[in-house]
Amino acid sequence: MRPDLQREFIDRVTPDSYEAFKRDINASLGMEIPFRVCEMPIIVSHAFRKDLEKAAIEIMQQCVKPSYLQRSDNTLTPEATVRNQNDRPLFSVVDFAVCKDSDAEWVPKLIELQGFPSLLGYQYLYASRMRETYGLLDTTPFMGGLDLDGYLAILRESIFGMHSPADVALMEVDPLKQKTRPDFIALEQLIGLRTVNIRDVQKDGKGLVVRHADGAVQRLRRIFNRAIVDELDDMNVHLNFGWSDDLDVEWAGHPNWYFRISKYALPFIDHPASPCTTFLNEITETPADLHRYVLKPLYSFAGKGVNVAPTAADIATIPDALRDSWVLQEKVEYAECIATPYGNNKVEMLIWPQDAEAPIPVMSLARSGRGALMGARYNTDPWTGSTGCLFV
Repeated sequence: MRPDLQREFIDRVTPDSYEAFKRDINASLGMEIPFRVCEMPIIVSHAFRKDLEKAAIEIMQQCVKPSYLQRSDNTLTPEATVRNQNDRPLFSVVDFAVCKDSDAEWVPKLIELQGFPSLLGYQYLYASRMRETYGLLDTTPFMGGLDLDGYLAILRESIFGMHSPADVALMEVDPLKQKTRPDFIALEQLIGLRTVNIRDVQKDGKGLVVRHADGAVQRLRRIFNRAIVDELDDMNVHLNFGWSDDLDVEWAGHPNWYFRISKYALPFIDHPASPCTTFLNEITETPADLHRYVLKPLYSFAGKGVNVAPTAADIATIPDALRDSWVLQEKVEYAECIATPYGNNKVEMLIWPQDAEAPIPVMSLARSGRGALMGARYNTDPWTGSTGCLFV
């Protein structure tokens, strides 16, 4: 981390410059961003970037070991299991808290991980506009030694595969209402990826098609899936196809990995960056020092259901039959690593092309906040919210 450069940057931000930045980025997207945009990027050294990349790659490699994959079969239900799963996740996200060790050195600590894509378009837009607006020309938003051309090449290869963009779409439920809509727009601007509503996708033989508002019918040869099964169930969305159907379609990010690589994987990770995590049903006696733990449901997103101050009564209310769907994770102490009061952040997105020996770190997603939870929805005060990293 570079708190010296962070403090220097803060002095350059004025209310007028911040409002101008937001107007510019909103104009680029043609919409108002529905979450709080932080006033500053997180400025990170290349040395710490390498630490983050190394830890993330090693953690994700543990998640594709045969022994773990066999255990993670338990996460798949017959009705939500998609056929033709590949042998590793194409997209993954590793969330780190930035902490300090006993020698006062910066270290990453694993908070969560997912085998599911995140904001691959918006994060570039935010970081690049910050870089341009404030003249941070000696920084880069990219990881893994990438530049813009290399990043876009990986995005196109991963999302479109061997298909024409006309045969590929991002699929989400009610995308116009999603808080992640800025990312959908940014991806269309960057690589020409269209977005479709999963409600409009229909089965045609073994294929999937979607009829657009202009009447055109698009055959989907490959799908960049952003629809989350849990959310569809919560919304009682009726699909015109079944996840388990025998479909002639490729998945850019196979849906099964959403379940396999999730909080479910946390108890199996053996890594210095990973705090101790235990399935609730495997705990024979509730710890007396519960203040040192966080209680999390396995399948939730954006921090929903996470209890950062669990009590014995909270644990007692979870029925025995559901305890295998919860974990108790050792709490980590976020470092005050950026020059705002109690600034914390977590980062990292990986893409793992099928011909690559290891995941490729590509982009950071960061959250800055002063509260117990880091999701953008929980941080709405000045100098908090959605941000990204610039590496110097």
